[in-house]
Amino acid sequence: MFTHGQIGNLRYSLESIARISGVKFMAHDLRRTFATVAESLDIPTYALRALLNHKGGSDVTGGYLIITTERLRSPMEKIEDFVLKAAGIRASADVVALSQAF
Repeated sequence: MFTHGQIGNLRYSLESIARISGVKFMAHDLRRTFATVAESLDIPTYALRALLNHKGGSDVTGGYLIITTERLRSPMEKIEDFVLKAAGIRASADVVALSQAF
């Protein structure tokens, strides 16, 4: 299972995952998927920029913001929940039997 900490060499991890899954991909593909999922969940732009570790650049408004880790917790949990549901690891909803009443 996964442990908390840093991955020493990402290349070996990506190769291992590609070999097991049969899907070839690059680290940037993961960032693109993460950003796309976040946008589809209406994660605020500045929160998404912080989650992707993007710097402000010429965005004057963003330079005034101090976004804490705690502020990013809820958006990150929404993204995590979506990915786990899409992967079938977490149930997407409780299934309730409906009676047919006509």
